[in-house]
Amino acid sequence: MNDHLLETVNVTKQFRSGSYSGTKFKAVDNVSFNLEKREVLLLIGESGCGKTTLSNIILGVLKPSHGFIKYKNKIVSKPVKSFISEVQPIFQDPYSTFNPFVKVDYYFKEVCKNFNLAKKKSEIDQKITTVLNQVRMNTEIQDKFTHQFSGGQLQRLSIARALLTNPSLLIADEPVTMIDASLRVGILNILADLNKKLDLAMIFISHDLSVGYYMAELLERIKIIVMYRGKIVEETTGKYLFSNPLHPYTKQLIESVPSINPDKKWHSSTEHVVLELEEFNLEGCKYAKRCPFAKQVCEKEEPPFFTIGESKVRCWLYSNEKNSK
Repeated sequence: MNDHLLETVNVTKQFRSGSYSGTKFKAVDNVSFNLEKREVLLLIGESGCGKTTLSNIILGVLKPSHGFIKYKNKIVSKPVKSFISEVQPIFQDPYSTFNPFVKVDYYFKEVCKNFNLAKKKSEIDQKITTVLNQVRMNTEIQDKFTHQFSGGQLQRLSIARALLTNPSLLIADEPVTMIDASLRVGILNILADLNKKLDLAMIFISHDLSVGYYMAELLERIKIIVMYRGKIVEETTGKYLFSNPLHPYTKQLIESVPSINPDKKWHSSTEHVVLELEEFNLEGCKYAKRCPFAKQVCEKEEPPFFTIGESKVRCWLYSNEKNSK
């Protein structure tokens, strides 16, 4: 028996676009991966690739159309209290995480009560102080509303709230997207420290490859998955993705990251020859209509995974390799 902390097994989520006779499409399409204890998974892809839908399936907010989630070798059919306490989310918008008409400390106290973390007021206060210190939050939160905090402070409070239940896994969905650029590094450093000091596993979702690169620099044990139109197109470890990208989509993502070098020019471009919804329903590779290297087989057959060194890539360019999956 394996000891994976989390497994997604052939997870698919189908939606319908439009009413009644609208077009069906798979926002998440046959996605499988595993996450070990204390490991960080960096889930990368442009907006609309299925990252958030996948995270919502893991959290139990959405039910998969096919496939299932396993947590500590048990299939999660419905999230129970023990699962909720161990798998905690950090959402993109810190301003929508808290009700602006409710004092922030109320959330912390209610979490302690609802999960039986502490009974006495002194114990609850100590628990809250501990998690606030872990996110380097020195500002007093007693009797304060959300408008009295900055965006960066609110996101730290969101992380602190998630830490109250002593989780094993954090799912951070674009945790720095809504924060000022000057404050992003501080949040990323906090998340990296939590992984190292508390042995927290983490699924870190981002469309920004510069954020992904920084996290890969901070952490030794990190797995990277690239998604496009609901499919995993590349999976690798550590900094390997940034030094040796394989899939044409991954290469273009990396090339699109702005550089401070004024002499650096973009050498490739992509034409949007089909609508986004049509790409989801293509028979072969979802990227075939945009790919500059597309062959006839790309539009007709979906490529399997090919193993290249430390990476797995779903692309027919590597069909001559011996190992496929």
